Amino acid sequence: MQSRVLIALCLAASAHASLIGAGPGSIRTPLAAPKSAFPAAPARRTSGLDRSIASIMPIHPITNKLLGVPITEATTFALSLLATAPGFNSFVHFFSTGYGLSMAAMASATMGSTMITTPAAMVHNFGCAVHGARLAHFVTNRPSWKSRDDRLKEIDAKFSTGKRAKVWVAYSALYALMFTPCLAHIRNPAFANSLVPAKVRGPMVAAGLAIQWAGIAIETVSDNAKQSHKKQLLEAKKKDTWLETGLYSKTRHPNYLGEAMVHAGSLLAGAPAMTGVLQAAGAALGTAGISFSLLASVKKYDAIAEKKYGKKYKEYMARTGGMLPKL
Repeated sequence: MQSRVLIALCLAASAHASLIGAGPGSIRTPLAAPKSAFPAAPARRTSGLDRSIASIMPIHPITNKLLGVPITEATTFALSLLATAPGFNSFVHFFSTGYGLSMAAMASATMGSTMITTPAAMVHNFGCAVHGARLAHFVTNRPSWKSRDDRLKEIDAKFSTGKRAKVWVAYSALYALMFTPCLAHIRNPAFANSLVPAKVRGPMVAAGLAIQWAGIAIETVSDNAKQSHKKQLLEAKKKDTWLETGLYSKTRHPNYLGEAMVHAGSLLAGAPAMTGVLQAAGAALGTAGISFSLLASVKKYDAIAEKKYGKKYKEYMARTGGMLPKL
């Protein structure tokens, strides 16, 4: 009975710390944060060299495990490699279904590895899992369209096995970096040794989760609307055209806006759990990478659509934004 009460008190204390952060006179304990794939730095105050290393590397003395396997940055990278491997057969898998499966697999493994965490950390990781699974399902089940299929076949024919191997490793590394905020949050839910001041940790997590889940809603509504539009055209045997109602009346790529919000929100929610500059830099690099990729996609697909549809699409571009709604 006493052990149950103790566990309940630990859970309550952990949840309280994640929401309001440590107080001004609190003691930072290294036992609240799990182990990292990066070399661990001692949390105790010793030499100047130790303190310099601790400011760069994450401090995680305990490792979360799933089926005996430590869940670290190396593990999530391995899961991403596994999820994207079918790209050797179909090149587009690397950055479509493989992307979604990577995020879902990493989040599922991370959630399964923890015994004591906070609701905020679980909501954060569950959001990543939902985002990934939804994306993989959407890409797999979207209706086939000849012009897109032909374009994908042309891309597939250009890449040899050697080139695919480079893309495989690069995209898998990007996805692992994008997942860093979620991994940090579930392994350090009490924000021990955080780089972020205590008074702003709670608001950052709350704002980040709100942005993340709003992004999931926007990308879901956008993709479903576009998929429904394409299906109706195919069933009526009508000529392919773009969608310009609903969210698409304000922005040409609301699905990309939602996706960008998912990762920006994730970075914000996970930042208070980060304990080292290198860890934070990796997370920022992953978020920047997907953001630049989405902006490049907007430019690419607008050029394709303008060439395909001509003057009318150009007029549509003039009255809408690429990702952000045009004011």
